[in-house]
Amino acid sequence: MRLACSRRRAFGWIAALPAVLAITPAAAQPWPAKPITIVNGFPAGAGTDIVLRMYQEALEKDLGTALIFEYKPGAGGNVGSEYVSKAAPDGHTLLIGTAGTHGINAALYKKLPFDVEADFTPIAPLADVPNVLTINPAVIDAGSVKEFIDKVKAAPGKFNYGSTGNGASTHLGFAQFNAAAGLDMVHVPYKGSPESIQAMVTGEVCCSFAQVQTVLGQWRAGKVRLLGVSTRTRVGILPDVPTVAEAALPGFENVTWYGLFGPKGLDPQIAARINAAVRKAQENPVLRDKLSAIGTAVRSETLDEFRATVKADRAKWAEIVRASGARID
Repeated sequence: MRLACSRRRAFGWIAALPAVLAITPAAAQPWPAKPITIVNGFPAGAGTDIVLRMYQEALEKDLGTALIFEYKPGAGGNVGSEYVSKAAPDGHTLLIGTAGTHGINAALYKKLPFDVEADFTPIAPLADVPNVLTINPAVIDAGSVKEFIDKVKAAPGKFNYGSTGNGASTHLGFAQFNAAAGLDMVHVPYKGSPESIQAMVTGEVCCSFAQVQTVLGQWRAGKVRLLGVSTRTRVGILPDVPTVAEAALPGFENVTWYGLFGPKGLDPQIAARINAAVRKAQENPVLRDKLSAIGTAVRSETLDEFRATVKADRAKWAEIVRASGARID
């Protein structure tokens, strides 16, 4: 009798085994089992690429595998995002995303081939990327944010500002600034940072909300003036440049960020493991100094905190896009 019962239990377990394995396939597979590919929706040499490479050595050592960078630029980062949204959620294909790809684009583009919320797993932020109000003093000679605001208000519609493209963070950041300050300015979009900065240097436009690292050379050469950074606190590499909030517009903040994402369905344990590796790397003062040297700063958050950041950014940028009237069909 006992033998028959034992046999029945054994056969029942064997029959159920395939179903158990089907439910937990990841448990039978070590991770990482191969190099991790990080897809970048922007070109090699872009800010995302520079920051990611600063993390590379530490992450490879901690995770025990190589990182392979794959570039799929186009449509404001959407090409790379779409690729990762359809990748297997096994932790071997990730995306370096931005406030643009996961905040701005959802409101800017009429239709996307993926859902920025449902099709991705937020893993960890890498850096905050501030903008800085930059002017050509030969066009508008202002020594502070307040003086700049006063001069623009005195001549509504006279001054043009440049950006890296319609709907880019440099465009929307200035649109947010104009709304907060009550300014009437004309937007002139360019193809990228080099064209936008050159237009400002030559006087084609008076000013720009530029990413810090893109204007350091022109600033050091005395060709442009930096009036205020868009972050909550001052930028380490520019200790004498006040924030826009402290200089003129209390509460003003406009910060973009870079971060790692996986496809939807990524094992929470894998996401947590990558998050821990990123945060451990961020404790290294050498990495912090490297990021500071290009005008960026470490942004360290847990999985839940980063998920909340991404969600809040979508709502924030949706309102800024709506107010700016920018739209890409």
